[in-house]
Amino acid sequence: MGRLVAFLLVLTTLVALVACGPGAESSSAAPTSPPAAAATRDAPSRAPSPTVSAADVFLAPSATPTVPTATPVPPTATPVPPTATPVPPTPTPTPVPDHAVSWLNNVTLLGAYGRAFGVAPILGRLGMYANMDQMASDMEKFSTDIRALNGGKPVLIEVHLIYALAVGCGPTDDCLFYLEGADPHLVDDYIKPAQQRGWLVVLDTQLGRSDPVTQVQRMIDEGYLKYDNVEVALDPEFHVVPGHLRPGIPVGTITAQQVNDVQALLDSYVQKEHLAHRKILMVHQFGDKMVNDGVPFMIQDKTEVRDYDNVDLVIIADGFGGPDAKVSKYNKMTDSSAYPFIHFRGIKLFPPNPYETAGHYDRPMLTFRQVYGLDPTPGKQRVHDPPNVIIMN
Repeated sequence: MGRLVAFLLVLTTLVALVACGPGAESSSAAPTSPPAAAATRDAPSRAPSPTVSAADVFLAPSATPTVPTATPVPPTATPVPPTATPVPPTPTPTPVPDHAVSWLNNVTLLGAYGRAFGVAPILGRLGMYANMDQMASDMEKFSTDIRALNGGKPVLIEVHLIYALAVGCGPTDDCLFYLEGADPHLVDDYIKPAQQRGWLVVLDTQLGRSDPVTQVQRMIDEGYLKYDNVEVALDPEFHVVPGHLRPGIPVGTITAQQVNDVQALLDSYVQKEHLAHRKILMVHQFGDKMVNDGVPFMIQDKTEVRDYDNVDLVIIADGFGGPDAKVSKYNKMTDSSAYPFIHFRGIKLFPPNPYETAGHYDRPMLTFRQVYGLDPTPGKQRVHDPPNVIIMN
């Protein structure tokens, strides 16, 4: 009996030990799950998970393991002071010259005269060119000859447009046909392309029944003279004489006061617009008191003409004819001992023109050596002061 009791005690102990073995962990207790962060971090080194049975699913805990509630406090960053709004650099202003400079210093100005490209070639050489490229090619031939004689000075090209063309007078008009009436794109077709080439543009008014100040003010109002490369010319020949209806018959005149008034207007305009260059004012002439050959004195009281700081006044010896008459008139009309205001001179040459059949051209035309006083004319006339401006008609 005692042995039987001892055997039963041993058997009971063995049963209890079996019940507490490893197999009970998955059936009687929920597995302890590590935090999600640790699972992610340790995943590469863990063994593959065992196959999960349906019983395991039902025995899995129903709640997500509680994540620790303490939020880690990041280290305090050194405070960054607010960034100041960057101040843009002060732009350097475009320098304004203390005074306008002259286009005519140490250059020869060479022009082609006419109404417009491809228009009325009978009025001048400019009309024989289709465009600026053709003009440039032709002017280069003249420029080469001039540079060989003018001491090697640069030759500056100008497009000499008859801006206000004299026409027959009506009862109340000003007897002028303005270039905008034929080409409303004067700036884009002439002024800007010339500017890109480093050329000048001269707007020539034949005055008609108008007056010099009104004409130049019109050019200002149209916005042309704000371009630094645009200059002005006055042609008194076609200034209508009161009581007449045909410009140029008889030959017209202007007064010294009118020349001064235009210069004052241009002088003020150059200062107001801060232009880099003085404006050039050309005045055409072939009748003068010093010549006194029966042609009206085209600038009345010419000795009263003044100098203006921002204007370069150029007297242009105009008119076609033989070499002797042209040189004689040029010398007398541009004589600074008679007219102290004269600093710049010009001459207009009239090569043969196939469109002009009335003989209105120079016969023969002066050679450039004669223009520069290096050779005399057949009558022994010689240029005293070579011109600053040469215009090819």
